Amino acid sequence: MNEIDNITLNCFANKQQYEQIMKKNEFHNNKQFLSDKKFYKKRVIDLTKKLFRNDVDDLQLYNTFDSYTKSCINYLKFLDKNDIIQEKYSNIIDPSNNNCDLDDYDISKCDMLFAKEEDVKKINLDTFVIKKNSKPKSKILPKKEDVNIKTKEHKTKGLKKKKNINNIYEEKNKKE
Repeated sequence: MNEIDNITLNCFANKQQYEQIMKKNEFHNNKQFLSDKKFYKKRVIDLTKKLFRNDVDDLQLYNTFDSYTKSCINYLKFLDKNDIIQEKYSNIIDPSNNNCDLDDYDISKCDMLFAKEEDVKKINLDTFVIKKNSKPKSKILPKKEDVNIKTKEHKTKGLKKKKNINNIYEEKNKKE
């Protein structure tokens, strides 16, 4: 749909009809994108490999690829940090998961849970005097934790190992 048709539909069509037409158009574009994605899959992967080797001269494509790579790196760093931190807390038992029977509770006291008790205030000299504590309470501040994600296991984490290749290139380069 061109821009003039889009403006015409936006101005003269009913909102519901306009939304239906836009959904159909969006579905068609999405369907077209999915078929193109499937068709160009091998060429896109080859182009990605060329971009990693700096064999492509298109500056706009290279800048877009750099942005994509930065986003991927940030995502993978987040996953690695998340896994490391979650391992530390894997042995903690969640108290909310306890399955308690209803027999443990006294049904006659259920109204006390919903109703607010009326408090009768005692009026004496202690309630009128303002007491100041000279010792400030110590605050427990969270500590920033340093997480090392630059390990060998995180470099290839989540990648499927190829069945027919057993070469380890990094160790060969270090020996030479």
